[in-house]
Amino acid sequence: MRDRRFYVDIMQDRTEVTGSFTIVVVKIDNETIKFVVDCGMYQEREYEDQNASFPTNPEDVNFAILTHNHVDHTGRFPYFVKKGFSGAIYTSNTTRMILGRALNDNAKVLLDTSKRRSVKAFYDYEDVEHTIHNVRGCDYNKPIRAHENITLTFVPNGHLIGAASVLVQIHCPGKEDINLFFSGDYNNRNLFFRVSPVRKWITKLPINIIVESTYGDMHSGEIKEVFRRNILNALKENKTIIIPVFSLGRAQEILYYVKEMQRHYPGVFDNVPIYYDGKLSFYYTGAYDILQKEGLVHFYKEKREFLPQNLTMVTDKNLRKDLVKHDNCKVIITTSGMGSYGPAQTYIPAYIGKEDALIHFTGYCAEGTLGYRLKHAEKGDIVEVGGVKVVKEADVEFTSEFSAHSKADELIKLLKKFERPLFVMVNHGRNETKDAFAKKVLKETAVEHVGILGRDYFYRIDEDGFVKSVTVKFL
Repeated sequence: MRDRRFYVDIMQDRTEVTGSFTIVVVKIDNETIKFVVDCGMYQEREYEDQNASFPTNPEDVNFAILTHNHVDHTGRFPYFVKKGFSGAIYTSNTTRMILGRALNDNAKVLLDTSKRRSVKAFYDYEDVEHTIHNVRGCDYNKPIRAHENITLTFVPNGHLIGAASVLVQIHCPGKEDINLFFSGDYNNRNLFFRVSPVRKWITKLPINIIVESTYGDMHSGEIKEVFRRNILNALKENKTIIIPVFSLGRAQEILYYVKEMQRHYPGVFDNVPIYYDGKLSFYYTGAYDILQKEGLVHFYKEKREFLPQNLTMVTDKNLRKDLVKHDNCKVIITTSGMGSYGPAQTYIPAYIGKEDALIHFTGYCAEGTLGYRLKHAEKGDIVEVGGVKVVKEADVEFTSEFSAHSKADELIKLLKKFERPLFVMVNHGRNETKDAFAKKVLKETAVEHVGILGRDYFYRIDEDGFVKSVTVKFL
């Protein structure tokens, strides 16, 4: 009897950081099984055009896996469904609960943007509804069958609530399993809850690991904690402070940090009003309490109440307009985190030209976003904000101390947990960062083969690990 054909091809339709979309093609004899891991929006201006196409026919994909609820991992799923994908989308129970609101919000952004640019939106609310109908929630650490030959296990991940790393086990009678571990956007800890370690039965498997590298060229010891100092200095100078945040995870974290600063520096904060603006973020903040009550997330007891004192939720546009008219000392925590959407589009243009203001970004700003442009502009430079040119007079600060991504040393520590690593594939990072991290993996772990996932080629893997790389045509 001839030897059975059994291998997996993996490629990533991704150029640098955003737009996560990994394709896995499984071959068992003459049968082909396809699945994708994440289906995110490109947020870099340079790669926006890539949102309109896929390197595989959505109709041919059997199922999908979603690692977490960030738009660069979720944002194109409704478009994928619109173009013919009809399979199940597997994700954690928590992500399933909050995903619908996130996708509807993204549809609103696309529809609003399409009107301004006089182009057709990729998808609408009806496409979101069809997508949510296909989502399947999964328990952590409980294997489920996504296909007769494929088992999934969602593993806890501290990147944000609902985030998961995913073990994919591919079975073929008479052969050893092909095991794939997708780290997703990974963090080994979270401010609000304990992150359980990867189970030993998983770390003992012969395994191929797909690992992110967003901060793969940075050591955790290099991170400078500047946020508290910058905020306190601005308050002492009676400035208005604008803090752009991501709706899920970062917003709640910054609210907690402001509450802690109020507790430790009461004289500074006594008469400072705190405003919080962002409809989707309000929903997520409320969801934290619901998730705790339903037992989906177990928050540290002392961090279940994280809203600061003197907090006003900006629930109508009239208050928003009123806030930008007055230059009194205040703190405004607002979406979006990169400054290009949401209420930030009101506050940043109003204050970027004022010397008595601080705009403090708290996370990654993709190339082409407002945050990126402000980061690379000197004080006194002319910048374009909301279609209007203005002189940058406000202080603009950035920090990576709140990053929900593990740094290079922490990612290496994750890889070393696996006793029998066969092949490591690096994704989710700028090109130079992925290359630097790939070299670090080879130097500091027992892994003999490391690949960098991209659009130009796929990696073939069998039960013994890496076989070869092949140029991509169309999967």
